[in-house]
Amino acid sequence: MKWCLHSFFTAFLSCIIYADAYAMSALSQVSGLYNAVLKYEGTDFYQYAKITLRTVNPEGQMKISANIRVFFGEENSSEYLTYEFDEVPLNILTRQLSIKSEGNDISMIAFLKGDLIEGEWFSTLMGKVGSFRAQKNGFPSIEEGSVLVEALSGHYRGNLENTNPDSNLPEKVSFSFVTTQDNSNPESPSLHISGNTRFYLGDFNSLEYIEVAFDDIQFNFYNRFLTAKTKDYGFTFKGRMTTDGTFEGELFSDGLGDVGLVQLEKVNRHQDLLE
Repeated sequence: MKWCLHSFFTAFLSCIIYADAYAMSALSQVSGLYNAVLKYEGTDFYQYAKITLRTVNPEGQMKISANIRVFFGEENSSEYLTYEFDEVPLNILTRQLSIKSEGNDISMIAFLKGDLIEGEWFSTLMGKVGSFRAQKNGFPSIEEGSVLVEALSGHYRGNLENTNPDSNLPEKVSFSFVTTQDNSNPESPSLHISGNTRFYLGDFNSLEYIEVAFDDIQFNFYNRFLTAKTKDYGFTFKGRMTTDGTFEGELFSDGLGDVGLVQLEKVNRHQDLLE
């Protein structure tokens, strides 16, 4: 009887150990979706990303490829950049991943730790940007005091200071930007930016304004430099958009050259209309 109980207990324990090992193995598969928080070194800023690792095993040699989607704003934002990496070398001894490609603006050097990926991320313009942590089960926790990198989309308003004696532009200005995904090239999706600017002769909530559409908007999401040319009047705004949603730059005119300094801040447009 004791022998039977002992055998039963041993078998039962073996089943549990085997099940746990199988479950851990399943959870620790390299392939899958990892939810990431990217940090900016030396600052409190962060942003969300999703890293998808794919694996194939032709002729007994596992190969890894990756897709990285970097979000601006919340983790479900429609404003994101997508990067494809056809080959991601894995050091089997250290489990280091090298996610990089000459054709992409970002790269990552990281280590696999079960269902976690931890490492550093880089941009071609800035070099090392900071560290990151990614996991399969939800997003990593955000440190208290951290500040989310703002999406470009939204409404901005602020002041224009005329610096050219021949310029007498209204001193209240606003921007509106909308970003949409351009999937015309499935292998290299990109963001399309549209929008307009308004010059207010009265208060911001008045109808005394001139609205001018932007004809060409160029924005680098990593060095944050923005160039926006209007369809009419020959105006061009040039400057930097900070990660917390403040634009500081200059306004140029085709006829007069440099005509003013501009500073705008992102606002909640609904709240702005109520004020």
